[in-house]
Amino acid sequence: MTTAGSERPFGLDGPLGVWRPMERWIVGYALVTLPFLAWGALRGNPACLRELGVSAAAAGGCLLLAWLTRTTRRALPLVLRLFSAPIAYWFFYHQIETIWPLLWHAPLDDLLVRADQALFGCQPSYAFRAAVPSRALSELLCFAYLAYYFFSPIVGFGALLTRGYRTAERILASATGTFLLCYAFFWLVPTVGPHFWFPPHLGPRLYDGWISNHALFFFTGGGEIRGGAFPSSHIAVATLFTLWARREVPFLFPFLATVTALMLPAVIYLHAHYVLDVPFGLAAGVLAYLLSRRWLRA
Repeated sequence: MTTAGSERPFGLDGPLGVWRPMERWIVGYALVTLPFLAWGALRGNPACLRELGVSAAAAGGCLLLAWLTRTTRRALPLVLRLFSAPIAYWFFYHQIETIWPLLWHAPLDDLLVRADQALFGCQPSYAFRAAVPSRALSELLCFAYLAYYFFSPIVGFGALLTRGYRTAERILASATGTFLLCYAFFWLVPTVGPHFWFPPHLGPRLYDGWISNHALFFFTGGGEIRGGAFPSSHIAVATLFTLWARREVPFLFPFLATVTALMLPAVIYLHAHYVLDVPFGLAAGVLAYLLSRRWLRA
């Protein structure tokens, strides 16, 4: 005889309800942004008024989807709920360059530039590529940087199909928390990164290569913002996913570990980050993994 619990997909033994870790992160972060954006809107900043609507829509949409799927037994709504958070990442990420100017008159890149200069006697984010002008190396590092953008669906679906919904939810909730804490830090301690700090101050350009360089530029050419360099959230989240894969989805671990290892030099070679962004990103990823394991287990 089939039990009620076995009828639910992905190993669920009961309804999800509404207020789960993912919803807490999305709604909580949106609420934190509201006072800053409201303050900017009252000062006549139209971008802040627009972003107020974005935060309200993100929180409202998150709760609406959670309410609609609170008792569902169908696989597709569960998948949509599980993977809806990355949509919010995109909008919250682009809020950063609206919020930080409310708190700072200028970014703090000069501190990182001087630190890199003191440590290395040069600016590695530009000297590295100039010292090794290899089209093949650029192609490889562009591939690694591009592959990072697929970590969330790869690890999420890998965990969902092999370990069940709750494991996939733990992983993606920890990634959501890591992203959003990085975003808050970005507008509290803003840095625009080498792309925008050094001449010609235009953001990502088309890198050398053959295929991956064009694909990467397609993904990032118009999507990068003036803010969000320190620490590297790319490195933090890639590290987090790699550690989760080692524990929960081990067949993915060799691929993720290789890509993450390549990303460490890639973000510097491709002018995306200063050197100091990398070890701090690594530390943030490891800390996020340790804390999220403990928090989500509780």
